[in-house]
Amino acid sequence: MRLFFAASISCILLVSNAQHWQITKHPNLHRYAISTDTFTSDYLYSEVSELCEGKAYVAKGELYAYVNKDLKELTPYVFVEAHNFIDGYAIVGDSISKNLLNSRMQVILPIGVAQLRLPTDGLIIVKSHSETWGIYDVRGNQKLPMIYDIPPVVINRETIIVRKEEVYGVVNDCNEIIHPVGFQYISKNGLGYKQGKYLRLFNRK
Repeated sequence: MRLFFAASISCILLVSNAQHWQITKHPNLHRYAISTDTFTSDYLYSEVSELCEGKAYVAKGELYAYVNKDLKELTPYVFVEAHNFIDGYAIVGDSISKNLLNSRMQVILPIGVAQLRLPTDGLIIVKSHSETWGIYDVRGNQKLPMIYDIPPVVINRETIIVRKEEVYGVVNDCNEIIHPVGFQYISKNGLGYKQGKYLRLFNRK
């Protein structure tokens, strides 16, 4: 998957309010140059993103790297897929495996996963290559094993709705059972449905 000029509104506002970041296409070649506050590059890049949180992804050929607002390379050209940074994290990877990059340019997860989501309350929802779901934290520690049918729903660290073998339960971020798996459904508002009855399991704050 290749992304071109992908940027959120917040990225665009950051550039317009704080930093000069202009992308220019070569008139004859599929190459781009970047102009910053202090420097203008040659037509080096096959793709360039908008600047977001002081960083952008750029490509030379088929591989991506990240650069800062002064065009200093923050990573090597090793990523087949790259995304803009949002709240300090960016999803990277290839067509098979994904990982998460933090603002220190460190890959967080100890293994590549099939899918992942940006952190919620410091927790990263991940999908294994065998189609099951779990959770890591932003330090790379596994919090919930990848054994669940669908993405866990993080209400907070003490309240995470999970489903296993098509029935629902509630665990905390240490995978300790708060409400055993056995409900036909649990809503985000804390109502569990079981044997024709609704039970209040938690109050969402």
